[in-house]
Amino acid sequence: MSETKLMQASATSRRGGWWGIAFVVTLFVSGAMVSLPTARQTGRAIAAFYAAHTGVILVQQVLGVVTLAFFLAFAMALGARRRRALLVGTVMLAISELVTNVVPVILALTNPEPDGAHAWTVIEDLADEALFISIAVFSAAATVAEVGWVRAVGLVVAAISLLRVVLTLVGVAALDALAPIAFLVLILILSVRILMGLSKPIPTSAVHS
Repeated sequence: MSETKLMQASATSRRGGWWGIAFVVTLFVSGAMVSLPTARQTGRAIAAFYAAHTGVILVQQVLGVVTLAFFLAFAMALGARRRRALLVGTVMLAISELVTNVVPVILALTNPEPDGAHAWTVIEDLADEALFISIAVFSAAATVAEVGWVRAVGLVVAAISLLRVVLTLVGVAALDALAPIAFLVLILILSVRILMGLSKPIPTSAVHS
């Protein structure tokens, strides 16, 4: 490969860091718009919430799809197409995120009865748990080829995400805020390292993922 092509490839790879930055910004904005109810609330309260916030919920979910597109572009920049574990984590996260987007849209547009609203919210909660399991897989896989301290951050984020799943299942919300923030911090770290040319996807043969 010529020097010019190498430089172009390097520049393209570094631009992938901006996808990570865009993902963090849009996810932060989306999350700040409205907090959706969980199945711990009554069906009547859930139905009333969706009826009162239909517009902002729909906008939030559309923004969520845009956010997912940024995430997928970022994952490709990390080398998801060449690293099996990273690809698995990416696909898992994408599917889980899509479900968490679709269910609120259904609730907002159909105005179900309280029992139906609660049933859909149970599905939303399960998808949310799957999302954080996916985040754990992605965080570990995305940092396996990085320097030691970045790998450590990835493992910490994975552990927090899994612990959040366990605590949520027993009704404890202690990590509901920390887990997503930790993930965003990890994405920012990886994005900055890509932009600085410090984080480069390595060949599949070098990382057994």
